[in-house]
Amino acid sequence: MKAQKKIIAAAVLSTTLGSGVAYAALYGFGPAETWTIQQIAAQTAEVSGNIAAFGTAFSTQMQTKFEQIISSVAVATKQEALSANIVSDGTRQAAEQLVNAVRAQRQSDQVATAYLNYNPATGQGYDPCGTNAKNKTMDIAFESAAVQAKTTVGMTDVAPGRLVNSTAQAMQARLDTHRSKFCTAAEASAGLCSASQLPGGDTNAALLFDAAPAGSLQTEARYAYIQHVLGAPDQKLEKSAGGTPAGEAFMVVKNRKDALLSVPAYSLAMIDAANTQSAQFGGKSPNEVLKLRVNQYFGGKEAEQWSGSMARQTQRGLLVEAAKMAGLEVWIHHKQYEQNQRLEANLAALLLASADKLSGPLEAQYQKVLADTANVTVK
Repeated sequence: MKAQKKIIAAAVLSTTLGSGVAYAALYGFGPAETWTIQQIAAQTAEVSGNIAAFGTAFSTQMQTKFEQIISSVAVATKQEALSANIVSDGTRQAAEQLVNAVRAQRQSDQVATAYLNYNPATGQGYDPCGTNAKNKTMDIAFESAAVQAKTTVGMTDVAPGRLVNSTAQAMQARLDTHRSKFCTAAEASAGLCSASQLPGGDTNAALLFDAAPAGSLQTEARYAYIQHVLGAPDQKLEKSAGGTPAGEAFMVVKNRKDALLSVPAYSLAMIDAANTQSAQFGGKSPNEVLKLRVNQYFGGKEAEQWSGSMARQTQRGLLVEAAKMAGLEVWIHHKQYEQNQRLEANLAALLLASADKLSGPLEAQYQKVLADTANVTVK
């Protein structure tokens, strides 16, 4: 027990002594103070240096990394923009190519359409040049027929205003022509004349409607026929007789007769001219020219060619051909109008000639009235 107390006392004493030394060393009362301060300062400087170096290095690394990130973002942005531009350019180029292809296709279609529409075989109707020439020829043929008809009327011995030296001689000349050129079998049997190649031709109206060459026996027969129909020519008066009241009355009646006869004379001459063949129209008469033109649609080899051509025509070609046909129809209607005018004139002349039957009784009644009036006056 005593031994334990001694150990405890010794420990307390050593602690107390040690505490004093340590205190002296901690608070500047020992030699270790300077060393400790030096160590602390050194450690502090080292730590501060390490911290500063770390901060500088970290800041540099952060700046470098930031710049790298910014650069990477910039590169990525440029690549994205470049990719977008490439896509945009590709889309634009594709659109341009599509537009060019569509334009080229449309131009090709327009060229093809223009070629088909204006090609003589597909867009101008059947034989455009030939049809135009035929139309002109046909129109000229009928215009020349009208001129020829006027000439024919003026050449007859019964032409309007014409007076012959002798009616008997004129009729004898007609008879001589008949016997020399148109003698019939009956007349030949009677010994009046020799048989003719065209017997009775000058009295046969059918010859008017048959095509015949100009200057042929048939055309002479038609000319003679027209004179026979119009009747005997009028004989001229002597100068002394023409100035008398009777002579003047004769000329009045003559003028009226010529006026009435000129209408059927012109109609007959038109029929003759329309069926007279001419070298100017390829040996065809105006009516034959018209027939050939119409046959293009309704008969003959040309109709077959026309039908085949219509199968190849475009819509424009069919419209052009329809316009040609309509033009031909209008032209024919115009000629029918002219023909109807001649018909009306003939009917008017016939009516006036029929009314002449009333002139005799009317003139007799007029003379009776004059006589009765004179008798009353004398009384």
